[in-house]
Amino acid sequence: MRLSSLPALALTFTLAAPAFAADDAEKKPNDWKVVCANNTKDGSRAVQGTDLVIEAGEKVKDAVAVEGNVIIRKGAVVEDAVAIRGRVIVEPGAHVKGDAVSLGGEVRIKDGARVDGDAVALGGRLNLDKDGSVGGDKVSLSFEIGGKDVVRSLIENALDEDMRCHIIDNDDKDV
Repeated sequence: MRLSSLPALALTFTLAAPAFAADDAEKKPNDWKVVCANNTKDGSRAVQGTDLVIEAGEKVKDAVAVEGNVIIRKGAVVEDAVAIRGRVIVEPGAHVKGDAVSLGGEVRIKDGARVDGDAVALGGRLNLDKDGSVGGDKVSLSFEIGGKDVVRSLIENALDEDMRCHIIDNDDKDV
């Protein structure tokens, strides 16, 4: 089984990105803003703490949601979709050209939806409707003990400290 490097890259990025905050008594609350979304020049989108919805007609390179869901609507095309502590939902008529991956959540591929690559749910379930299509591998890794998913707990514990929006000071020159 060959998995793409996107999930490993997303996990590495989130673990390496520390939460930035400064305690400066002279700053006023208006000087701060919380950054939880990002659009890149290459057409990728990333959000934290909210859902990322790719609407009909949109084409997105990589769609990443941290502590939120990636929802791909009918007529939308995404290269890869990754949710960390959330779900990837590929609705009828939506197309994922690459992989659909969830770390600590579910991957749901509804009737009439298409994923050309792999569909991977670690610490959650892979739900493939009868007429949903996956061209690559279908992987679901979940292990419960006493009604608690051990894989999801491991992912949540590993990410718990580092999964926060960070604060950017508007007075910084590089903002």
